[in-house]
Amino acid sequence: MATQQMCEPATSGTKSYVAAPSRKSREPPAETSPTAFTADYPTTTVLSKTRAVIVITQLLGLSLFSSFCNGIIVVGLPAIATSLQLQESLLLWPTSVFYLTAGSCLLMAGSIADVVGTKRVNLVGSFFSAASALACGLGRTGGELIAFRALQGVTNAIIVPSSISIISTSVEDGQPRNMGFACLGFAGPIGFSLGLVLGGVFVDSIGWRPAFYLAGAASFVLSLLGVWALPRDARPRSEQSIWMRLVSEIDWVGAILASTGLATLSYVLA
Repeated sequence: MATQQMCEPATSGTKSYVAAPSRKSREPPAETSPTAFTADYPTTTVLSKTRAVIVITQLLGLSLFSSFCNGIIVVGLPAIATSLQLQESLLLWPTSVFYLTAGSCLLMAGSIADVVGTKRVNLVGSFFSAASALACGLGRTGGELIAFRALQGVTNAIIVPSSISIISTSVEDGQPRNMGFACLGFAGPIGFSLGLVLGGVFVDSIGWRPAFYLAGAASFVLSLLGVWALPRDARPRSEQSIWMRLVSEIDWVGAILASTGLATLSYVLA
């Protein structure tokens, strides 16, 4: 608490009071431990160049063969409609339903990947991507084909955000990471183009079903490669279980409303 001193100037008989300056503490500020800010966040390791190339190739292949199936549907739709006796009102649904489910599930899949782990989510997506591609080739009715194509869209929504997260956190910053993002970017157009070309060859020669078998087999091999190649998910420092974190860290109401809104809007515009 500041004290007051009485001063008597020579030219005046009045008395004035001047507040003395308060004493500031000279104790050094408390240092904050750098681990206090990262206590709840897992650390990641940067992959070597060889391992990064393998990981990028695996992620690129998953996106490529997912788009490959879209090209097959486009070029083989007349033959598919004849084989499955697909109604004229449903001709666009084998193509449209993929983008409908992929777009509406993207936000929720990314939120789950942040909690569960990118490797686990990517492996689940790659396995079901292979299964859905094989199921499209085995479909016997138009309804089955549309349902399996919808499942393919969900698997694509699972793969995309986890692939982006793996590259952004595990690949060295700079040119390697830029190349990884570039590979993910051109995998879609190249896969679609290959689907148009090779799909046409398959349709004119041995039929459209083996084209889906090829995509399913390739996706299954890539999923097995991912078990070894993809970096391990770092263990979170939080003591909560995954199920508790899924409940507490994800805004399920917002995610469901956003996904439902996107699906409804896409359905109306379709």
